[in-house]
Amino acid sequence: MRVLATSLALGALVLGAATVVHIPDADAKGRRVSGQVQTQRGTATVQRDTQRSRGERSRTTTATGPNGRTTTATETRTRDRAEGAYTRERDRTYADGSTRSVDVDAQRTAPGEYSATRTVTGRDGETRTQTGDFTRTPTENGASVSGTVQTQNGGAIDYQRDVTRADGVRTVTTATTNEDGRTRTSTAVRTPTSDGSTYSRDTEFADGSTRAVDRTTTRDGEGGATVDRTVTGRNGETRTQTGTFTTSPLPPPN
Repeated sequence: MRVLATSLALGALVLGAATVVHIPDADAKGRRVSGQVQTQRGTATVQRDTQRSRGERSRTTTATGPNGRTTTATETRTRDRAEGAYTRERDRTYADGSTRSVDVDAQRTAPGEYSATRTVTGRDGETRTQTGDFTRTPTENGASVSGTVQTQNGGAIDYQRDVTRADGVRTVTTATTNEDGRTRTSTAVRTPTSDGSTYSRDTEFADGSTRAVDRTTTRDGEGGATVDRTVTGRNGETRTQTGTFTTSPLPPPN
């Protein structure tokens, strides 16, 4: 199970490396997204501030749960197109004061090839590291990324990620296989609609159990949106969330 748990983090490692060639430049701008999420346990409030400049994005998210406990996360991503370098730093502070940090560094090593390192420092202060080497191959309607990730506890894990795009629909299929042959696969599909989008992700684990996530986003045309999210867990139980959000420019600094 530890190997399978480790594989859950591989997407962050590979996506971080792949962003070396995918993050677009943007002129400086910022926005705030605020909202409330109705859960089966009550109402949570969320605020996310995002600031963008050329080659960099910074984001701060604050969430307060139905019990009044607050969690804060800050994340900064940078990209140097000329050097083929990408970094991501994420720090999360929990309601009890404990913290968790994730650092990703990726470097293009040759055309279509890159390496990445992901370091996680947990709430218990322990640190673990993953390293990977990947190859990205363009396809007729997308791209394919393959590689091997070395982990501290799970050994080597083979990684395959295929992305296709057709008529606005984006499909991502991911597979990880560890040293003893256990495989985890997932398929995610995002489809645009006239007033938003739908998203579904289905994951099958090595033991045959599955997990499904379905999300519908409906925009109101005035900077707001409603998001309905349903999760069916590996035990077959389903939980739902409904969020209402508004978007506005960031207020000027004090």
